[in-house]
Amino acid sequence: MTKTKFLKILNPVMAVDFICLAATALLDDVIPPEIYGRVHPVLGFFLVFCVLVHVVLNWAWIKSNFFGKKN
Repeated sequence: MTKTKFLKILNPVMAVDFICLAATALLDDVIPPEIYGRVHPVLGFFLVFCVLVHVVLNWAWIKSNFFGKKN
């Protein structure tokens, strides 16, 4: 699988995970504590993992745009 195809899958997954993570944070008073205590940390760790993979896959772009030659 190419990097572009993988990013086309990863980006929407990351967006959905972020929305679910934000929803659990906003609804923490409504969600039962035993469910919240399991779901919210898992979503958070998964988002961190996705962000790290996203940065690794886009490292060439990050280097060229932020660490490129200064004029």
